[in-house]
Amino acid sequence: MIPLIFHFAYFSRIWKDFHTVCLQTCKGRATPERVIVHYDRDGEGPDWEAARDISGIEWRKVDLPKDDHLYRLDVLDSEGGFFCDLDFIFLKSFEELRRTPALIGSHQHLKLNMSLIGSEPGSDFIRALKVAEDPIDWDISTIYRVTIPRRHAFYPVTRCNKTFWSGGGFTFEKTHAVHLWEKLHPELSVPQLMETCLGDTIQAICDPKPTVTVLAGRFLSFD
Repeated sequence: MIPLIFHFAYFSRIWKDFHTVCLQTCKGRATPERVIVHYDRDGEGPDWEAARDISGIEWRKVDLPKDDHLYRLDVLDSEGGFFCDLDFIFLKSFEELRRTPALIGSHQHLKLNMSLIGSEPGSDFIRALKVAEDPIDWDISTIYRVTIPRRHAFYPVTRCNKTFWSGGGFTFEKTHAVHLWEKLHPELSVPQLMETCLGDTIQAICDPKPTVTVLAGRFLSFD
């Protein structure tokens, strides 16, 4: 069973506002036992400060790795959990996804995607990826014990989905986390996300309204 530990990597980049939202939604919806950000240097600006103010996030400062993907696989090999890019919006608990020795997503036919990958410590699948010439080669998944959820679990939005980015409707009923393809959308920001069909969901997770109960003429507020 995969531990409910969520790992994120921030190596020599600019911290953006949606990275903070990624962590907030992970804490709010993915039901993590731990959330760890691996980073090589401090960021700067209000978005970075907002991320550092999120309670319960572990910030693990490390030397800049020579190979980001290999670093992720090494962490999963030794500690287990889910290693995710910082451009996911988390919508559901990962409890049902952890009941497997390893898990990896796929956004196109017969191609694995390393943006979100999980495993138990010491997974044979992870160790095979560490030495594979092509770690997204589908054939690796046919040899080792690994679960590949349907595309809608992590990649309901395709690389260039004009309907989503223009505010069109989407159904995320079977989606646990939405990948936002940051590398293809360098201008991505929280205001832009709030114009999509995820806007209300992000608002509810990141700025929840207190529950108010009226009792015998009194207002009871639960933050």
